[in-house]
Amino acid sequence: MNNSNNNKKIICAIDFGTSRTGAAWMISIDNFSRNQIGTTDVTKIELDQMDKNFKTSTAILFKKTNSNKWEPFLFGKSAESKYMTVRKDINNYQFFKNFKMKLYQNDSLNLKVQSYSGEEWSFTQVLSGVFKFIYQKFVESVEHSKINRRINKETVQWVLTVPAIWEDKSKEIMRRAFHQAGLISSKNSPNLLFCYEPEVAALDFFQDQRNQLNQFNNKKLLVVDAGGGTIDITLMKPTIVKNEIKEFEILMIPKGGDFGSIYIDLEFQKFFRSFLNLNDNQFNQFKNECSRGFLKLSNQWESLKMGIQSEEMTENDSHVIEIPRIIFKYLKKQFRIKDFEALTDQFNQRNQNSGLSEIDWDDDEELLVIKGDLIKSFFEEPIQKLRNYLNNFKQTSEIFKQTEIVFFTGGLSNSDYFQKSVKKQLGNNFQYCKSSYPDKSIIIGAVLFGFDPNIVSIRRSQFTYGVIFSPNFNPKIHDTNRKFIIRNGNNQEIERCSNVFGPIIFRGDVIRLSEPKLNFYIPVYENQIAIEFEIVRTTKKWDNSTSSLYLDSQGVQKMGSVEVPIHKSSLPLNKHKVEVAFHFATTEIKIFMKYLPDPRITRQLTLDYDQTEN
Repeated sequence: MNNSNNNKKIICAIDFGTSRTGAAWMISIDNFSRNQIGTTDVTKIELDQMDKNFKTSTAILFKKTNSNKWEPFLFGKSAESKYMTVRKDINNYQFFKNFKMKLYQNDSLNLKVQSYSGEEWSFTQVLSGVFKFIYQKFVESVEHSKINRRINKETVQWVLTVPAIWEDKSKEIMRRAFHQAGLISSKNSPNLLFCYEPEVAALDFFQDQRNQLNQFNNKKLLVVDAGGGTIDITLMKPTIVKNEIKEFEILMIPKGGDFGSIYIDLEFQKFFRSFLNLNDNQFNQFKNECSRGFLKLSNQWESLKMGIQSEEMTENDSHVIEIPRIIFKYLKKQFRIKDFEALTDQFNQRNQNSGLSEIDWDDDEELLVIKGDLIKSFFEEPIQKLRNYLNNFKQTSEIFKQTEIVFFTGGLSNSDYFQKSVKKQLGNNFQYCKSSYPDKSIIIGAVLFGFDPNIVSIRRSQFTYGVIFSPNFNPKIHDTNRKFIIRNGNNQEIERCSNVFGPIIFRGDVIRLSEPKLNFYIPVYENQIAIEFEIVRTTKKWDNSTSSLYLDSQGVQKMGSVEVPIHKSSLPLNKHKVEVAFHFATTEIKIFMKYLPDPRITRQLTLDYDQTEN
């Protein structure tokens, strides 16, 4: 690609994952076909000197400066290594790892996250540190490329990956952290764009298959994005013209849940807690006070876990974990635990009826020996959750029957055990595919998405969205107890109904980028200077011509409020009409206003998210 067009934006994509994170960039060129973009046009940002892979561990180490401020110091394996070797000045460091899942199904803007030493920080503070560190490495990468580009907030199009099942408030927290890190000039800057991970993984897959794309035209592709925290399932259909993707259509509401690989890690932790014979409070104390030892142990388990490929693990397959010396010292001092062979015997005795193999202790090498069938049990609960989910999806979803291709992506898709489990549940009536390089497919796809964010032209609404308003009272559909009376300019009494859910779009509806949902509003009272309305959502669908839903109805969630300013004039109330366009097909809710008496008056409105817990 020709990089001489230096007045164009740089697209920088960040794949912020539960277990692993990566970033990459490229120059955006007008009139450049996506089909012409090659892998050499995308530059990986090196976040971690110790890990040269496309992604590194989602771990960040903060260091206290001389001015008593916390600054991001190291990321990835380098952060882990430094934290494990810190001695005298340990209080000048705070280490965070694998904290993204705090955002899953989140409905609060005030999340907290604990460091490995047990100190509580705001989630936004930690995440802004991650983004600030990535920005520093991005600038270094651009400077090293010698393309003679000046980096500023207006020349970079940031693309940030999120699961398709992510909450709106979770994206709001990420946007606030981005702004706090100084990467965008305002919180609502269009220079930050979110993309859905299953969608961009598929985009990268088709880009990789571009020499034979026509065979996929109008084929229905079920994307199983198996990451560290969540597994996202999306059904899509590409339209391909002249061996190039024209657009994607999303055929169902994104589905999935917390079945990712970190839940396998949690099962190992449950095992280790049971092995030490500690209760939950004691084990949490151990993790906080012996955090460096726990991190070393976790990294050993991670290496062992990634090596498990076979679904047929038995008691004949033995694996070992070396207990770090720092753990021995801590357990002896804090809990008087010093005989690990006795711990092993006690564990085996307590679990003799579990049907699983016993564990062994090698006192000479200080190794914990775990048989394959026990390790397989760590995988079983998260995998079973996924199996149950897929089985229910298979039995209840008509659209599933249209699937022709099942596409695996995400780090967990590297596991042969995982793939076989999914295939066993779904059956053999599909063509199964996998990302050539799952570790980087989402990052590359995110860069491509930044180049052409309109590639996904049709999605399905995950919720029924609407506004709370006060329509004229209708005794056939409204609750009498909610009736109130106002007087118009002619002193006439008008009956209204309070707190009515006015649906804009229903759950499952087709939403198109080119077709925003238009609503029209007029003031209720004389001398109003603005129209303010609350945005709400629910998973329910109902016939609003025969019944009503209200702000306090079960299952209704308040998202926030929007204020529409009213132009001052002598016009009567019913002439102060405002057109509000709701864009739900994008990866964030976008709202635009037009003042109809003077269409030159337009603006983008900001959804002020509700600060209270629902």
